[in-house]
Amino acid sequence: MDSKKIENNMDIKNPNVTIGMPVYNGEKFIKNALDSILSQTYTNFELIISDNASTDSTQDICQEYVKNDKRIQYYKQTKNIGIYHNFKFVLLKSNSKYFQWASTDDLWHSTFLEKNITFLENNENYVGS
Repeated sequence: MDSKKIENNMDIKNPNVTIGMPVYNGEKFIKNALDSILSQTYTNFELIISDNASTDSTQDICQEYVKNDKRIQYYKQTKNIGIYHNFKFVLLKSNSKYFQWASTDDLWHSTFLEKNITFLENNENYVGS
């Protein structure tokens, strides 16, 4: 897979959660999704976005968010790699204990991550919440 990483100069160290967001032509909804992710009360996460060679303004929108938040890593695929490989790409980039998928049209309550991580940390026999 050939991709180009576009991010700001500061990287988050040791995130507890990776949020993987594969996207293709998400300009209509991605701002709202990113705002809901970035407004989480639980903040120890990295957000990995893989743009599957979008032809709309998805890249410009994502680059604006990258400039303002060190937790975001943005990858622009140089050609469309298909939905399966785009999902796999963000999963393989994960560097954390927990992984959460996000879609470009998701809207999360501000305590979504906090409640899920609290539950998982307090219930060792569970693998998902």
